[in-house]
Amino acid sequence: MSRELLKIIRIKEEPKLTAKQMIIQLAIYFLLGAFLGVIAKYSDTVSSNSGIGMIFDFISNTTTRLGIWVGLATFVAVWSENPKVAAFKVFGFFAGLLIAYYIYSQVLFGFFPTYYFLRWGAIALVSPLAAYIVWFSRREGGLSAICAALPIGLLLEQGAPFFYGYSVVLGFDLFIAILLLVILPKSKIQYLLVVPLSILLAFILRSSNILLYLFGGL
Repeated sequence: MSRELLKIIRIKEEPKLTAKQMIIQLAIYFLLGAFLGVIAKYSDTVSSNSGIGMIFDFISNTTTRLGIWVGLATFVAVWSENPKVAAFKVFGFFAGLLIAYYIYSQVLFGFFPTYYFLRWGAIALVSPLAAYIVWFSRREGGLSAICAALPIGLLLEQGAPFFYGYSVVLGFDLFIAILLLVILPKSKIQYLLVVPLSILLAFILRSSNILLYLFGGL
């Protein structure tokens, strides 16, 4: 039923990729994720006592939060050729990210944190479904507005503490949320739907502690 509802909000048939093109796309986003995984782990090892160190400190603090990854995955998904390609790209991206991050951790520190790898791996396995849904966010109608509100609301929830402590890292989450809010809605009417839905979702996430249950300890 949900699949049929998603089909309703599509404007036209999107281009399909050949098997070879899909493999190339998957490899590209796997390598991109692996590169960012290495950068994220390397940033943990750099002292923050210099100008470059402060940049890596910001990268380290940012990459330990959900915001940057939700934002990047959303950008990858919405500009994919179709929802299936979006799912493949995002899965490849997170697979490369996790494998590179934890292998580099093994190389640097001589141990492999199996517990964290498995938990993040389980989350990565769900990412294709999220990407498939978010792909529809640049369409018209209420269902598309809900699809757009999912990443924006999550980012708003993540960045909300900024107004208590004015942290640059938290502000970055809000910046990505605003950027998505500008990019995803394709009309003023759609914008008017997405804004309240995003705020409502952020409120629900913050008041229910759902994210704490899912990501607590990570």
